[in-house]
Amino acid sequence: MSLLPLLESSQVFYLYTAFLELVQAGEIELSWDARDQVEDFTIVAEMERIADGRRLRVCFDIHDRSYLFSTKELAASDVYFKRDHYPPDVEKLEPAARSKVAPFGPIFGPGNRGGALSLLAGWMRYAARRPKRAKESLKHLSDYLRLPVTRDFERAPDQVLPPKVLLQTRLWTEAEVTGAPFAPEINEERVGVVRALRKELGDRFIGGALPTPFARQNFPDVVCHWDTRRSAYLKTIQTCRVGIYTKGLHHATAWKLGEYAAASMCIVASGFRFTFVEPFTEPRNYLAYETPDQCVAHCVRLLENDDVARAMSRANYEYYVDHMRPAKQMRRWIVQAFEQPVAAGV
Repeated sequence: MSLLPLLESSQVFYLYTAFLELVQAGEIELSWDARDQVEDFTIVAEMERIADGRRLRVCFDIHDRSYLFSTKELAASDVYFKRDHYPPDVEKLEPAARSKVAPFGPIFGPGNRGGALSLLAGWMRYAARRPKRAKESLKHLSDYLRLPVTRDFERAPDQVLPPKVLLQTRLWTEAEVTGAPFAPEINEERVGVVRALRKELGDRFIGGALPTPFARQNFPDVVCHWDTRRSAYLKTIQTCRVGIYTKGLHHATAWKLGEYAAASMCIVASGFRFTFVEPFTEPRNYLAYETPDQCVAHCVRLLENDDVARAMSRANYEYYVDHMRPAKQMRRWIVQAFEQPVAAGV
């Protein structure tokens, strides 16, 4: 298998970790190919199955906008996995292109330091061919190699579930957001939920907005006043029973879903728009809210009813193990790619 070392977006981190974990398990051989030019927000893997020599070009579209597709890769690839897969947008494609598109479900952000030397060698070849993009790509590479690894996110469901609720979130300026939902709508939901949870739950709620200049100036009462670095956040997750999930930019499925599930947390969510490979359902996996008061009520139920919380905790960890662990997901995608009927050219 050959893969382009295109570290220009944090959304690729999960995919690279998935590939590297399979390499370390001895299931695939991986090389880095810096020759190909691919469009932004697409990761392309050239795969060859040793058993019969069959070759495939597989595209992973990591864009968080469901209506954007790479016309070039829809034509060139045999299978096109779409991160934010929304059936009404897929249906607008021509039939030949549509038949190639499949969802690849929720992701999150573990790293893989064991693959550092291989990845660095691939990046050096990539940087030599694209010197203008090398600096930004090197920053992402550095970020990737400092990430916690997959096991650092995991907490078995048989552990005691502390009666705490977590929401660490970000507020956006209008200049940072293009397309619906717009920044005011996103911020209104997040601010409203933080205020309601702080008021009703007191010290049973750990949460607030990241202390950006925008948040400090416009919503000082909801800003976090503690260490918000990823390492600290990861430790905090391990001490909470319930995680709050709010809608993201372009309705994209946020990393926190995978992080919550890996830590066996119960989830209270404003809903999910995009296709999951396997159903992630209410009330088994989460409780849905439309207003801050509903969010509070669901949290109180999960904090005060241990049986309900344990059942959801187990269900979410099982979902994570079966459908979110990086190596297992990549294994499934590879098998699916080779089983998918070959589409006619576009």
